[in-house]
Amino acid sequence: MGTMEKRVVFKSGWLPWALLLPQLAIVGVFFYWPAVQALFQSVFLQDAFGGNLEFVGLENFATLFKDPLYLNSIQVTAVFSLAATVLGLRSACCWPILPIARCGHGCCCERC
Repeated sequence: MGTMEKRVVFKSGWLPWALLLPQLAIVGVFFYWPAVQALFQSVFLQDAFGGNLEFVGLENFATLFKDPLYLNSIQVTAVFSLAATVLGLRSACCWPILPIARCGHGCCCERC
């Protein structure tokens, strides 16, 4: 027997866009707009109350990557991420064989 393929066909052209619009708005407002704002603000120096903006270009990033505390935090984050990944994968891979290793002969009985 052949497989039956079901397709949705919209009779009007505006309905698919009306269904997509809420999701596109959420993605735009909560993902793209903050990302663009962060990139914009990263090349400016701003006072504490948000009054003056001074364009400094990539100087903020140069200052950041010269700071030994920031470089140390990158190293600590990398080590933690690697350790969490390795330990998580190792425990996930060992979890299915624990009953076999505990029992000895693979039956997972209580008498062993």
